[in-house]
Amino acid sequence: MRAFTFIAVISLIITPGIARLYAGDTAPIFDVPRVDGVTIDGKGDDWGDRGFRVSVLPDDKGTLKPAADLDASFRLGWDERGLLVLLNVVDDVADEATNNDLWYGDSVELFYAPKRGAADVVQMVISPGVDPKVPELRSNLNDERTTESLKKTKVTATAVRTKTANGYMLEALLPWENFAIKPEAGREVAFQIYVTDSDGGGRFQARWYPTGSGHDSSSMQRLRLSAKPGPEVKVATRAEYELFRRVQIHVAGAQNLVGKSFKVNSGDTVFASGGKLEQKNGRSGADVELPMPISDKRYNALTVTVEGLPPVPCNLPDLQEARAKAFMNEDFDFKPSVFPGPGFPKCDFAQPSYVEDLIGLYTITSTFYDTDYNPVTAAKKPGRYGAVVEIKTKDGRTYRRLRTLFRTEQRLPWGAYVDGGTINFRKEEGIDPAVAQTQQHSINKYLGFLMTDGFSHGGDTPALMAALKETKPGSPDAHVWDDFAARDRQWWVGLKRKLSGADKLYPEPFVCPKTESGKPAPVLHEGTLQEAGMKEGAADKIDAALKDWAANSDEAFATCIARHGVIILHKAYGTRDGKPMTVDTQSWMASITKAMSGASMMMLVDQGLVNLDDPVSKYLPAFQGVVVPKPLTIRHLYTHTNGLQGHWGDEMHDLEDIIAGYYPNMPIGKRHEYNGAGIALGSKILETITGEALPQFYEHHLLGPLDCTHTDVTTSSWDAKSTPMDIAKFAQMLLNGGSYGDKRFMRPETLKQMLPIKLTSLLGPDTSIEWGIGVVWYKEEGLGKGTYGHGSAASATLRIDQEDDMVIVMTRNTAGKNFTEYHKKFLAAVMDNIAK
Repeated sequence: MRAFTFIAVISLIITPGIARLYAGDTAPIFDVPRVDGVTIDGKGDDWGDRGFRVSVLPDDKGTLKPAADLDASFRLGWDERGLLVLLNVVDDVADEATNNDLWYGDSVELFYAPKRGAADVVQMVISPGVDPKVPELRSNLNDERTTESLKKTKVTATAVRTKTANGYMLEALLPWENFAIKPEAGREVAFQIYVTDSDGGGRFQARWYPTGSGHDSSSMQRLRLSAKPGPEVKVATRAEYELFRRVQIHVAGAQNLVGKSFKVNSGDTVFASGGKLEQKNGRSGADVELPMPISDKRYNALTVTVEGLPPVPCNLPDLQEARAKAFMNEDFDFKPSVFPGPGFPKCDFAQPSYVEDLIGLYTITSTFYDTDYNPVTAAKKPGRYGAVVEIKTKDGRTYRRLRTLFRTEQRLPWGAYVDGGTINFRKEEGIDPAVAQTQQHSINKYLGFLMTDGFSHGGDTPALMAALKETKPGSPDAHVWDDFAARDRQWWVGLKRKLSGADKLYPEPFVCPKTESGKPAPVLHEGTLQEAGMKEGAADKIDAALKDWAANSDEAFATCIARHGVIILHKAYGTRDGKPMTVDTQSWMASITKAMSGASMMMLVDQGLVNLDDPVSKYLPAFQGVVVPKPLTIRHLYTHTNGLQGHWGDEMHDLEDIIAGYYPNMPIGKRHEYNGAGIALGSKILETITGEALPQFYEHHLLGPLDCTHTDVTTSSWDAKSTPMDIAKFAQMLLNGGSYGDKRFMRPETLKQMLPIKLTSLLGPDTSIEWGIGVVWYKEEGLGKGTYGHGSAASATLRIDQEDDMVIVMTRNTAGKNFTEYHKKFLAAVMDNIAK
C-alpha cells in the first residue's frame, strides 16, 4: 500500500478588491482596524460591530464541515497592547486532548509574526476547556523567535473563553512587545489561525491561511493596521479535477448569501451564470461542473463572482503537474504475487482506465530475475523472484515499477490457518489482553485470511515468504536490520546496482567508521561532577526537577545528560503500561530519525563519494535525461526544499522511479515544506553507492560501532525507537566533531557542513529559514550558542550544545500533561547547574 495520498485541489480564500502589492509581495493584504476599549474576558460585547471579519474557514483542501458540526468565524482588531482576536466556534462534540498535546484535540492555534517572511514567530495553542474531561482553558506558548534581543524577554499572550449554547467564544491578545513592535496605522504584520475539530479521533482543521505552515511566517496572511476594516471574507472557493474527467468548482459562503446569484468566468468568457447560492450544510453554497481544459492546459484566471461582492479567484493547479502527482499514487501489482507453477502472473494498475487518463495509452513489459539476479522467463523452482516492469506510453515516456514475487511448491488452499499467532493489543485500543487470549481461535482465523489475501494482492507477503524460505532452521530471531523487510530491501539494492552499473562504479565495500590514531575522542563515561564541570549537587537538583515533572505528568520518560563526556544523570521516571519506566525501555524517537539518516549521508560526503550540491541524477539513473527547470540536489532532499510532501517512500524499492515520473513538475526550491519523502530518496542514493540497504547501513556503520544495542530503526525520517543512552552516544559523536573514542565517522570539517545554514541558495535571498542535514538550531533560553539537534512528534529531546560541550537527551512516546512548562524547567535545571 502507498503511504501517501493526493487530491488535485487548490483552495484560495481571498477577499478581492484589496490585494494590493507591497514590497514585491504579491499576496493579498487585509486591513485590520483599531479597536479601543476591549477587555480580554471572552465575552466580546465590547467589540460592538467593529473588527475585520472572516466568516468562512475551510480546511487545507478547501472543504467545510456542516455548520452544525463545526463552524468557525472570527474578527481581528488592534490597539496599543497588541493584535486582538475574537473567535466564535460552533462545535457539536467537545473532544479535547487530556495530555499536553493540545493541538491534537479540539483546539485553536494562533500564529503571528512582525511581518510576512520574518524569522521571528510566536505560536499560541489553546485548548478551550469545553470538554468536561478538561473543564479549564489551557494554553501553550511556543517561542520561535530567533532574534537574540527579543529572546531576552519572556514571550506572553492572553486568551479567555466563555461557553456558548453550542460551542464557545474565545478572545485573545497577542502582544506587540513580543516583537518590540510600535503599533501604528500602515504597519504590516503576519497572522494565521487554525481551528481543530477532533470528533472521534479524526482531525479536521479549519484554517485561514494562504499556503504552507504557520511556523513559516512566509506562509502567513498579511495584515495591515488601519483605521477602517477591509471587506469581510464571506466566500471561499475550491476547484478540483474530478478523476480528471471534469472540473468541479465548489462555492461556500456565509448563511446570509443564500439566494444570491453568482457566475464563474475567465476574463470575458463566462462558464456559468444565472445560478443562485442555495442553503447547504447551514451555509450558502453551490457546485459547478466544467469540462476538462483542452490541450493539457488549465483554465486561466477563473473567478467566482457572487452578487454584490467583488470576484474571488479560483484557479486550478497546472494540469500536467496534477496528473503526474496523481500517477505517483496509483497502485500497481501482480495478481497473484504468491503463485504456483512456472508461469509468471500478469500485472497492471489497480485502475487501468484512470491511469490512461493520467498518462495515456500504455503497454507493459516485464523482465523477471531469480534469487541470484539471473534474468529468467519461467519460475523453474520455488522461491524469490523479482519483476522489473516497464510501462511505456505513446508519447515515448517510460515508467518503471519493481515488485517481489514468490513461487510456492504447489497450489495453495484458500483460507490458510494460522496456529499460535498473537496480537499484542495496546491499552488505547480498549481490548483486554485476557480477552485476546481466550479468543485466540478467532484471531488466528483472521490472521490466516489476511495471509491468504496477501498471496493475491502482494504487499509484504511475497517478501515474507521469500525470507522464510531463505532462512535455515535454527536461525535466531531476526533483528530489524535483517528481518524479512530489510532482506527484501537489500536484495533489490543488489539488483538495482547490477542493472545500473553502480556495482562497477562503486565496487569497494564502504568502510566507516575508520580507526583513528592519536588521542581518542571523549566517550560517555561515569565521573565526578567536578570532571563534568557541574556545580556541587547538580545531579540531585536536576533529578528533583524531573521528579516534580513526573509527579505532574501522565507520560513516562527517561533522560541522559552528559558534559565533557561525563554522565551527569541517567535515569528513568514514571510508569508505562503499568510497569516502571527504565533507562532500557525503548521510546519512539520520531523525527530524530532524520538526524541519524542525515549523519549517514554525511559519512559519504566525508569520503568524497557525494557532494551535497550534486544533482540527484548523478546517482539515480531514473532521473537522468529528464528535462527540468531546476535540478534536484541532495541538499534539496535534506532541507525540505525538494517539492515533495509527506513521510513515505523508504519501503518502496522503486521510489526513485515513482518520483522521477513527477520530476519535470516538482516545485523544487519553491518553498520549504517539511517532509520525509525527500530524505527517503536520499537513502536510495546512499544504497546505490554503498550497496547496503539503509537498515543494514545503520547497523554496520552507525549503531553497531557506537554500541547502540537498544535502538531499532529502518526508515530515514520517522520510525527510530531508542533509549537515552543510545541517543546520547550518537549525540556525543556529533559533539566530538564526528568521532567517538578511536572511531572516526566523519571529520570535523565535514560535520560543519551538516549544521544549519540560511537557505538563500535554495529559496532565494529573502528567506530567513535555516536548516541543516538532519539538524536544526535550538536557541532556547539558557542553551549555549550553536546548540543544535532535531525535534520529535513524540516530544523527545535531542540537544547538542557546542558552547557548553554538553548533550541533553530525553526519550518519551508523547508530550503528556504540562510538557511545555516542565520542559523549560528541565532545561533550566541543567543549564543553571553548569559551573561557570
